[in-house]
Amino acid sequence: MQTETSHNFRNNTGYKPRSTNWTSIRLLNVYRFGLAAIFFSQSFVSQSPLLKIANLGLYSWTSLGFLVLSLVWVLASWIERRGFHQQVLLQIYGDTILIILLMHACGGITSGIGMLLIISIAVTGLLAEQSLSIIFASLASLGLLAEHIYSSINIAGYIGTSTQVGILGATLFATAIVTRKLTLRVRSSEQLIQQRERDVALLSALNQEIIENLQAGVIVLGKSYHVRHINRAATQMLHFEEDRSISLRIDAPQLLAALEHWQQQPDRVTPLLPSETGIDNTQVSFHLLESKSQENILIFINDVSTIKNSMQQAKLASLGHLTASIAHEVRNPLGAISYAAQLLSENSDLADSEHRMTEIILQHTQRINHIIEDILKISRGNQTAMETINLETWLENFTAEFCLSNQAEKNCFVLEFSADVSLILFDPVHLNQVMTNLCSNALNHGNTEKPVHIIINSTRIPFRIEIADEGPGIADENIDKIFEPFFTTSHQGSGLGLYIVSQLCELNDSTISVERNLYNGTSFIINPRIPRSKPVLQEIAL
Repeated sequence: MQTETSHNFRNNTGYKPRSTNWTSIRLLNVYRFGLAAIFFSQSFVSQSPLLKIANLGLYSWTSLGFLVLSLVWVLASWIERRGFHQQVLLQIYGDTILIILLMHACGGITSGIGMLLIISIAVTGLLAEQSLSIIFASLASLGLLAEHIYSSINIAGYIGTSTQVGILGATLFATAIVTRKLTLRVRSSEQLIQQRERDVALLSALNQEIIENLQAGVIVLGKSYHVRHINRAATQMLHFEEDRSISLRIDAPQLLAALEHWQQQPDRVTPLLPSETGIDNTQVSFHLLESKSQENILIFINDVSTIKNSMQQAKLASLGHLTASIAHEVRNPLGAISYAAQLLSENSDLADSEHRMTEIILQHTQRINHIIEDILKISRGNQTAMETINLETWLENFTAEFCLSNQAEKNCFVLEFSADVSLILFDPVHLNQVMTNLCSNALNHGNTEKPVHIIINSTRIPFRIEIADEGPGIADENIDKIFEPFFTTSHQGSGLGLYIVSQLCELNDSTISVERNLYNGTSFIINPRIPRSKPVLQEIAL
């Protein structure tokens, strides 16, 4: 990726000095102090094995000054944290002058001490602005030339030559030029690396932001199924608790089982459905992310409840158009038949058998009208307005209103709460319709001498609302059919009541099932959504 910054960097042919590097200058000061200590120690040796001292007085004072000045620079670099470039310049100036003086005290250019200027010039190119290395090379060359001229005039038997001075001066210039090229290349590499680091950090932040705002859940697994990263959507879909690390073996064993199943057939590209994973309303897919260092597994989790809702709304919209036409075409002749039958029933000249026929006509026209009303309720597909409902309070009000409107006894219901929290997410209007239908069925088809049990249980997972009667129960061959439209075992019903209940539960992201209970009767189990506090993202660095 080429960013604007990196583009500008490539087009920049100038030089930007490196930020201050106190570690480098401290190491240089340690080297200088050690070198000065060696020079000063030789002034106490009468016949030095290292140097041939021609002027002991000049050498002693110069080496002492070099040692003291080196100690000053050491202390300055540790104490004074300002004036980095000023310190570098003063040190190189001092080194140039003192080394030329030491060289002169040891016999001039032939002593070889002048070679130490190469190190000073190289350090100048590394620590200071690049143009200064050429300037210092020029100054050092002039100093060497001045020392050579002075020694040739004032020192008898001086054996140094101008060729030696020229070679050393050329070496200083070559060092400055080579150092400049190498330093520019190193600095360019450093700036390129820094730019790449900024680009990587930007991409990392961008990827993090994209992943966090995805509607799909994303989990990154490392070795031994260690969760390296998980986004907000995944924590919400899997209902992970806050403020703790996540382990698939403990927190999501169903997801781990699905992963192990996928690893047996990693070529599978189709996502695992909720029926295969055992996780409600979630579609899971796995991808292997290979790299040179290690392998990671990406888990993508999609909430299919929104897809179900969209499909349900589309289905209800299509059904609405159809039933609106049917209602218009059927109700008009149905109304005419009902009205004619009512007029016939008012005729006093009809025989009893004919009166009975008119009653049958009225009865079945009302049944057909009831079926049309139920179909219209399904097809309207009103938008769900889910709210947080406290079942403990809501059920007390519901049973009181139900008994009042249906002229039932107040003791016909038994409310049982085995829940720490009785809050659910449901549309209040839909919940009233669902509970009214289920309680009416329990009273009509159960044991009239026994109460209907409404049991709220949050100790089991998932949260459940159970409406249980003590009647004869539903035949085993009919259990799988009771939620199908128009299926009924009663001549009075339309077969749409329980179908409407299942559709309303589906609209509210809930499920409903039926089973035989401990009373040998029938229990309808509703598993509603429950409100949860907003989960906190587990930060696992990629």
